[in-house]
Amino acid sequence: MKKRFLGLLVLILVSASIQAQDLVDMVKRDINAERRTIVAEAMEIPADKEADFWAIYNEMEQQLGVLMDQRVANINKFADNYENITEDIANDLANTYFDINTKRIKVYKTYYKKIAKLTSKKEASRFIQLIGQIQLIIDIQVAAELPLIE
Repeated sequence: MKKRFLGLLVLILVSASIQAQDLVDMVKRDINAERRTIVAEAMEIPADKEADFWAIYNEMEQQLGVLMDQRVANINKFADNYENITEDIANDLANTYFDINTKRIKVYKTYYKKIAKLTSKKEASRFIQLIGQIQLIIDIQVAAELPLIE
């Protein structure tokens, strides 16, 4: 992942302006392109199955994009309330975080099964490993920029 994209993502995540949504969309496209490049280089998909693989991948990417939007909204809520976080807001932020991560794992499981059916369990495991590692890099970069709740 290019650090400039992640830096932009963090900058965007803490901004609530209309312009920021355009930047979020741009950064999401860049992250998705980077992720796609990494996956394309690391996977060993037979030529006759590539079209089906990328169709499945695109479905997954769309679902993960919805979760990214939810995460951005949760971080914006945190930023908007940072100075005055109540017990209720803190609870809502935590529960939203849990919900997003639970949904992300569900997406991973769903698309692991689809990729395994198309290719093999070994290739599907490699795929999920890659997607998970990329997400960890993003998560670490975001976490490094966000302050803890006071």
